[in-house]
Amino acid sequence: MSDGPGWLGVALGTAAGLLAGILLVVVIGGARDRSTRTVTAPAPRTTGASPGGRVITTTAVPDVLGTRLDVAKQRVRRAGFDVSVSGGGVLGVVDDTNWQVVAQDPPGGNTLERGSTITVDIERG
Repeated sequence: MSDGPGWLGVALGTAAGLLAGILLVVVIGGARDRSTRTVTAPAPRTTGASPGGRVITTTAVPDVLGTRLDVAKQRVRRAGFDVSVSGGGVLGVVDDTNWQVVAQDPPGGNTLERGSTITVDIERG
């Protein structure tokens, strides 16, 4: 004699409920028209096209001298550049908030192609 439906009955009931839920989602939500939306943004400032026809976008390099390394990385990346870190001692940089930018190349204010690399030199802050 059995006291309840047993594991097989529970498994079958769960599977049936799951399939019914999927079917309901397909019937109710699957018939919607999924139109494409276009989002427009202002075009970046350009300086011209390269000989191959590629558009070159330039941006001013942010001045990050004297800032914490974590803040400097954020500002440089937000401006569209990659960051290379020089320094960090024997163990390297474990926590960016413990380091301060003491030099950068190229200096802030210069205009470079987006995607260029900015090198920052750091010391313990």
